[in-house]
Amino acid sequence: MGNALFAARQFTARKLDWRSAVKLACQPLEEQGDISASYAQAIISTTEQSGPWYILSPEFALPHARPEEGVLSQQSRLSLLCCAEAVAFPGHPDVRLIVVLAAANGDQHIQTIQRLVCWLDEDNHLDHLASVSSQQQFALLTANR
Repeated sequence: MGNALFAARQFTARKLDWRSAVKLACQPLEEQGDISASYAQAIISTTEQSGPWYILSPEFALPHARPEEGVLSQQSRLSLLCCAEAVAFPGHPDVRLIVVLAAANGDQHIQTIQRLVCWLDEDNHLDHLASVSSQQQFALLTANR
């Protein structure tokens, strides 16, 4: 993944439904050529069939699909979307932080999640990001990440 934890970082003040939030979080990775257009749809389809199994805490979602469902990069990538307004996923109404994982393979999948979880725990990043209400706050919290 290189030195930067996130390949993309976004903040939105718009009220989004969960499908739109997944698409928005995937968009930069698609634009960078890291995933295909089908990757977001694979996440959405799996969520519709099996529910949002990737909700890791009341305010944090880590949506992802299998590498063969559209990951193009040889390195795993993370795209961070911080929402000022809570996004209601099925059965989980308060998600504010969405990190799309595009894992190149199984080994990188585990390593990337470990690295992300360590960063979220460090200095209470998860709690801080879940309460961000402005682009300025977001920029301060994610600088150099």
